[in-house]
Parts: sequence; C-alpha cells; structure tokens
Amino acid sequence: MPAEVGEKAPDFTLPSDSWDEKVSLGDVTGNGPVVLFFYPGDWSSVCTDQMGQVQAEIGRFEEKGARVLAISADTPWSHRAWAEERGIGFPLLSDLERDAVDSYGVRHENGFPERAYFIIDRDGVIRAKKVEASTKDQPELEVVLEDLEKAI
Repeated sequence: MPAEVGEKAPDFTLPSDSWDEKVSLGDVTGNGPVVLFFYPGDWSSVCTDQMGQVQAEIGRFEEKGARVLAISADTPWSHRAWAEERGIGFPLLSDLERDAVDSYGVRHENGFPERAYFIIDRDGVIRAKKVEASTKDQPELEVVLEDLEKAI
C-alpha cells in the first residue's frame, strides 16, 4: 500500500554517507517539516541534475525550517563519493533492502526507487506527494517549494 497524503509517514532509519551514521525520519521531523526525495540512483545524469538543483536551492528549504533528505538504493560509499564530487550537503540515505522504498510505495518495476517526493510535517504526517510518471522526469522545485509552503 503506498503512503498517502494525510497518513502518518512510514518511519525509517537508514545509513547516510557511512554505515555508522544513520538518520531516522522520526528524529528529524520533530525539528520541522521534511522534504523527502526518492531518486533512482547516484551518478545518473537526471539524478545528478535533480540533486544539484536541490542543493543550489537548499537555502530556500532551510528558510522554511525544512530538512531535505534523499533516498536511493545506492551504498553509503557511493553516496559519499557522489556528494563530495557534486557538492551535495544534505543527507543521502541508503535503502539497500528497499524497505523505505516499499513502505512509501515507490519501487519501480525494475527494483530501483521511482523519482518522487513527499512533504512531511513536524507531526510526521504526509502533507504532499508526487511520483513522477517517468524516471526521466523530475519535480519542478518551485512546485515542491509551493507544496512545502502549504504544509507549514
């Protein structure tokens, strides 16, 4: 069952850029809203463009008190190398088992995450979501920011 607007967001604890550093959704939402991006994988051209755009606009998310998290099925080592090369400063989370991908209902038929985003409020409730029709499509950041504004 996919996670839907108005429902409690499925919690997760996933490694970030090392196996030892983990991020839990429940620990982050208490500090304000979360913009949660799912993306197919590090190093692809569309993902590189998308996460680069998010990083370029990170201040706009922070101005609204929001944390940005991104999830793919890549390893923490891949995340660290990609983040360092691309200058990405927000957490990239590794969902190798695809537990979060499945609990949010965003697994592509080929096994990797769909390109999607969820806006989660400080109470852990999903306030907006969008799953792109194709992994080649990416969400318009202005629309994501508008959804965030409506959620806070």
